[in-house]
Amino acid sequence: MNSANQTVQSIRFDKVADLYDYYVNVDFDVSFFLHEAKKTGGKVLELTSGTGRVSIPLLKAGVNLTCVDYSKEMLGVLQGKLDRDRLSCRLINMDMTELSLQDRFDLIFIPFHSFSEILDKSKHKQTLERICAHLTGSGHFICTLQNPQVRIRSMDGALKHLGKFRTDSGGSLVVQSLLNYDARAHMARGFQLYEIYDKQGTLIDKRDLAINFYLFSKREFEDLIHLTGFEVDELYGDYDYSEFDEHTSPFMIWKLKK
Repeated sequence: MNSANQTVQSIRFDKVADLYDYYVNVDFDVSFFLHEAKKTGGKVLELTSGTGRVSIPLLKAGVNLTCVDYSKEMLGVLQGKLDRDRLSCRLINMDMTELSLQDRFDLIFIPFHSFSEILDKSKHKQTLERICAHLTGSGHFICTLQNPQVRIRSMDGALKHLGKFRTDSGGSLVVQSLLNYDARAHMARGFQLYEIYDKQGTLIDKRDLAINFYLFSKREFEDLIHLTGFEVDELYGDYDYSEFDEHTSPFMIWKLKK
């Protein structure tokens, strides 16, 4: 990626959109977002929806959802799921740093800590301002972030086996990952490697994906919040609504209001 244009496209998921659902099949946060969306009862906007890991369960529960993602290929996978399940949802191919829609929403959320994929620090404030402008007066924005105090412990520069996953064709996908932490830049840098095998065990494809994301400290994100028209409603340390502990909580789940 061109370093002069580092926005959410810091991780080019287009390259692995057809593989993504094989190795990202977790649902630890779905019940949280479903509860928040149903409690809101109005229009909901999901930013960086990807292939619909969270979107599909919300739509099946009757949530009035709009999905935004910068990756046409990821949205293409999501559209296929909508067609398969006979679900309806407006899909918008847009960079969330330039968010510009006609609607206003009662809930906006970014799942899977994807706000951290914005590497250009000047875009952090801009993105939050754009999100704030798209909320109703009583609306909420939920931004999920990783807790750097916990996350960086696993960033040791070692190549790690993430798993072997069965594919629809009867073959397998092997995924490996390597991450380092640049403390000076607050950046995680690394890559993921993908090996695709057919049902006979023959290697038929190899891919690599650069992984870069920014890790916010609690203080830094709090400062951003106050600069962009938000105030903190709640801060959770996990998707079970537990209180945030800077030393042990895996996540910072910010629930913000105007």
